[in-house]
Amino acid sequence: MEADVRSEDSLLKGAPQNSRMWLAPYYRLPANFVELVFDEPTQISAIKFWNYSRTPGRGVRDLEIYVDDLLVYQGILRQASGQDGGEAVLFTDNPLIRERERSLVYKPSPEELIAFFDESGQLDQHSGSCTDASPSERPMTALTATA
Repeated sequence: MEADVRSEDSLLKGAPQNSRMWLAPYYRLPANFVELVFDEPTQISAIKFWNYSRTPGRGVRDLEIYVDDLLVYQGILRQASGQDGGEAVLFTDNPLIRERERSLVYKPSPEELIAFFDESGQLDQHSGSCTDASPSERPMTALTATA
């Protein structure tokens, strides 16, 4: 998997492309996390996420953002759908930024925040199927750069 282009060096390069994306391994505990460390105080007005689109069900759903170990955002991301422009989490009241990112801000409905469980795992309210994938059930995949 040395030639796999879905690596952490692709994480901060803007909108994903076929040759530029990041994919974390799937584990329930401990949860996957990304930590950014800045050398000096930094203001952030928005963070934009592009969810995994090759197999949308494998993308991120639950998301938390911490600043200096304090929870500043907790929410869910939509499943990727075709050529979407990502999803924005805003930390500003600047009208220019709010207007620019308005179509990318996601407010889930109360129904989307409800999860159903039975003995075999979590029931996906969108498809009606039960999902409880473990790392051993996930396919081994790699995406390599082509010349």
